[in-house]
Amino acid sequence: MVFGLISDTLAQQMVGGLAFGMVYGLVALGFTMIIRALDLVNFAHGETMMIGGLVGFSLVVGLGLPFVVTFVLATLAAGAFGALSGVLIFQPLRSRGSPIVNMMIATIGLSILLQNVARVVWGSRAQEYPPVYGTGTFDVAGILIPPYVPWIVAVGVVLMGALQVFFYRTTTGIAMRGASEDPNAARLMGINPNLMILYTLAISGALGGSAGVLVAPIIFASFDMGIVIGIKAFAAATIGGLGSLSGAIVGGLIVGVVETVGAATVDSAYKDAFAYGLLILVLLVRPRGLFGGRRSGETLL
Repeated sequence: MVFGLISDTLAQQMVGGLAFGMVYGLVALGFTMIIRALDLVNFAHGETMMIGGLVGFSLVVGLGLPFVVTFVLATLAAGAFGALSGVLIFQPLRSRGSPIVNMMIATIGLSILLQNVARVVWGSRAQEYPPVYGTGTFDVAGILIPPYVPWIVAVGVVLMGALQVFFYRTTTGIAMRGASEDPNAARLMGINPNLMILYTLAISGALGGSAGVLVAPIIFASFDMGIVIGIKAFAAATIGGLGSLSGAIVGGLIVGVVETVGAATVDSAYKDAFAYGLLILVLLVRPRGLFGGRRSGETLL
């Protein structure tokens, strides 16, 4: 009986970890898309998650909008910010021949700037959502599942499936893949690589924003949520293999499950240590990550 209780508890933690892993995976996908398109790490990408979470809070609490409508609008707002950052920052820096290192430093500055703007607009206090996912738990074969788990997992699967269809079944998606693989060849085919980069930044921003509005009702929305979760999502992308879309998803799920189970079985104070310890272990065994080097012909799921 004791063994059964431990097994049920472990299963519950794993299920909860899948929900957080899906959030990490969505943000990690955005990191990976930007790396493939621009060959740089956008350290401000986590702030798209913060934008989604805080804009969602204003829409739910301030305007009283339904959560489904809030999710769509907050996701679009984060996507619009992603495109705007391309127009105002990335494209001007690229056109002036700025080194990649300088561009990455610029994204760190943008991250800090956005956090301070958020503190001015929403304050430094964490903002609490109403219970948008409902209350209580679902009992599935003796495993108690929090109400947010099926929503986050379902939305994450739908978004990843839609991204798969977009990249491999639409003209724009195929053009974006081509521009990320070989910009010069894409330009000869009549594709505008700069426009494809803007699309990439918009979609990656929308993915981050969707993750933010999904997880904010659980952990609260705050000005620093992007940096806290964003770094962990970047670790997930690294574990999966930077540049690999499928690796970003798998890495996110692995990090979510490992840190949640580790926190439950050892101590929640060491939750981050499990995630980053796993990162070091994976890189020692596979320096390029689990799916490192997979780019050409790669499927998303």
